Amino acid sequence: MRGAADRRRPAAAAALAALALALPACGDAAPRPAAGALKSPAGPRIVRRIEPAELLPADLDLVVRVDVARMRAGLGRAAADELAQRALGEAAAHDAELDAALLRADVVWLGLRLADLEEGDRVIVLEGRMGGLAPDPARWEPVPSAHGGVSIFDRRGAAAPRADAARLIALGDRAVALVSPVEVGSVARVLRDGPDARRGDPAAEGIVSLDLRARRLPPHLARRFPSLGALVAGVERVRAVASLLDEGVRVDAEIVGVEPAGAERARRFLEVLRDNVEDARYADLMKALSIEQVDRTVQLRWLFPAPLVLALLSRPPPG
Repeated sequence: MRGAADRRRPAAAAALAALALALPACGDAAPRPAAGALKSPAGPRIVRRIEPAELLPADLDLVVRVDVARMRAGLGRAAADELAQRALGEAAAHDAELDAALLRADVVWLGLRLADLEEGDRVIVLEGRMGGLAPDPARWEPVPSAHGGVSIFDRRGAAAPRADAARLIALGDRAVALVSPVEVGSVARVLRDGPDARRGDPAAEGIVSLDLRARRLPPHLARRFPSLGALVAGVERVRAVASLLDEGVRVDAEIVGVEPAGAERARRFLEVLRDNVEDARYADLMKALSIEQVDRTVQLRWLFPAPLVLALLSRPPPG
């Protein structure tokens, strides 16, 4: 998937980094946009350098960043690649292009919309040594690109299932993005107009990190669980970073409330969870969770001991 080499001055690096595993699920087939809507508009070629994380639109409220290179250095290639595949769920197993790019990736971003998690709307961006990869011409057809150094391919044939990739974007030899059908329009807009200011922006730290913009529960769930609805409504954003240490894995997180009262509700909820664990096997682990509130921010720190981490890594993937 080689594109023309982009020789212009790089724009400022886009991204910090953050934690989390998300399991995209397959859903029903989504209506395929009209053929013209999937094509890049004709016009002068744009030479602005596009950073991989800039392809994630703001309508995806959860963005997970996996530092695969750092995981390989700390855990070994086999364990790191297996964990990255688990994080991407069934998508890596069913998409040959994604599977091939994952083996070459140094960093992976996974953008999801939590309200549509089961349907599988997402954008996956993989940055690394992508030179020499080429999409299967029987499955992908090139479409015009107005951006220098950017190659775009659309899936051939009938409409792709909603959770599958409908568009593939290559940023030269630097990165590859796979875009589900519903997100094709949003990513095309980002390519045309530039990155969204409010996009998820995980910190570039640790082995896994996340950035979540909280949204209210759907009305039927808020009516059924009013306390949970009030708790979620009081949270504005959640950021977290998981770092690999000699002692285990440390998770640093912050929950930002809409106002101090919302942060206080979140803090009390977490304290109740921590202080009321009856199973002796987990009591010490829960006691290691530090919770502090400063104004409208709740800060968390949690160390998972190395033996527990090794036990979790040795378990077979779900299903």
